[in-house]
Amino acid sequence: MTQEPVESQPQLLRALGLREGIAIHMGCIIGSGIFIVPATIAGHLQAMGPIVIVWIVAGMLTLFGALTLAELSAVLPQVGGPYVYLRNTFGKIWAFLFSWNDFFINKAGSAAALAIGFATFLGHFVPATSPENAFYHTTLPFFGNEMDFKFGWTQIVAMFIIGLVTVFNVRGVKLGGWIMNIFTTAKVTALIGLIIAVIFSGKGSSGNFLPWWPETWSGQMMSAFGLAMISALWAYDGWIDVSLNAGEFKNPKRDVPYSLLFGTVAIIALYICANLAYAYVIPLNAMPGSPRIAADVAQTVLGPVGASLIVIGVMSSMFGTTNGMLLTGPRSIYAAGVDGTIDDRFGKVHPKFHSPYISVIVLGVWGALLTLSGTYEQITSYVVFGSWFFYALTALSVIVLRKKMPDAERPYKAWGYPYATLLFVAIAGWFVYNTFVEDTRNAIIGIVLLLVSLPLYFYWTKK
Repeated sequence: MTQEPVESQPQLLRALGLREGIAIHMGCIIGSGIFIVPATIAGHLQAMGPIVIVWIVAGMLTLFGALTLAELSAVLPQVGGPYVYLRNTFGKIWAFLFSWNDFFINKAGSAAALAIGFATFLGHFVPATSPENAFYHTTLPFFGNEMDFKFGWTQIVAMFIIGLVTVFNVRGVKLGGWIMNIFTTAKVTALIGLIIAVIFSGKGSSGNFLPWWPETWSGQMMSAFGLAMISALWAYDGWIDVSLNAGEFKNPKRDVPYSLLFGTVAIIALYICANLAYAYVIPLNAMPGSPRIAADVAQTVLGPVGASLIVIGVMSSMFGTTNGMLLTGPRSIYAAGVDGTIDDRFGKVHPKFHSPYISVIVLGVWGALLTLSGTYEQITSYVVFGSWFFYALTALSVIVLRKKMPDAERPYKAWGYPYATLLFVAIAGWFVYNTFVEDTRNAIIGIVLLLVSLPLYFYWTKK
């Protein structure tokens, strides 16, 4: 099991409850995806029935993963989440690789993307922060590809946002959780408000749902369904994050599983209702041409003021999720620092604020540097392969730990075990395989970014 800091050292606080857990879970999942992705999915499928099915299937897959994770978080309620589960199941090296992937690429890349997104949407009110107004722009080689390097007000605002949430999270998990409460409430309120406005506006038509089903379900349609699934799963991503803070909950064996369960079910319902509301106002054939579909729906239903309110809602959502990246992400590398699989300074706790401050600051600085890349989305795409590999491996931990730790207390057991767990692993495995086949170059780069960490792992563990 993960080593605990000695009692003479400052330690992390158990300051989170169920309310904060649900806020962290929903806040890390609901970023910008539901405000933008439905237009992309409509472009792939062009029929309302398959669109609804995509969101249900992606949501149920997320729910199966969350239910599996809930058992693990109840058996091993420690800071680090999947790091701890993988360490106890497959060994330190797999736990380290998860932390490296999650911290340096996944969370840092996501924080950069969200902060840039915040600055881009701010351009609705302050045009200078739009990406096209960069002071400096060049391209640099990166693994055989060209990477844009930009600097302008977009990057300045993005760095400020990351710096702000870094300060918040250095000052402790209680403040970070409080911020998640506020901004998760704001983004959910904005989405529910838009759905209600659509219902009572009288400016939609049920005819916009047509066609409900394609005339034929061909191989090409199946391929389009797979592409749509990738977009939907991106909108649901972040479902593992609350488990990273398990050791900071007052009652982790209850609150973490409940946060995973209640939060995931609420998001599935919210996402399906949002898609139906969008389609009620904007015809299916027009949705692909609406890259900011939530704002366009608000413009139609509420006018320019409504569109501005939704832009503010999206910015609140992105700010809250950026905070979530700095709240959850440092915990995986903190657990590795405590274990000694990475430099032990990552395992240090602030003597006053009781936060893993070194890990928080490093993530903030690295995320801020990534905002300078105009193609940070491409950087995060390299980790899709690795992320889903570790999701599958984490789910398998439930099966392995039931055999390795048969007498461990299990206040919550995964629903539908082992069938739901195996279904999740099978689909995640297919997703990894499909990514490798369809996007081989980026998958290989993702593997290389993982493998370069191994010499460091052997150095630190030997030291």
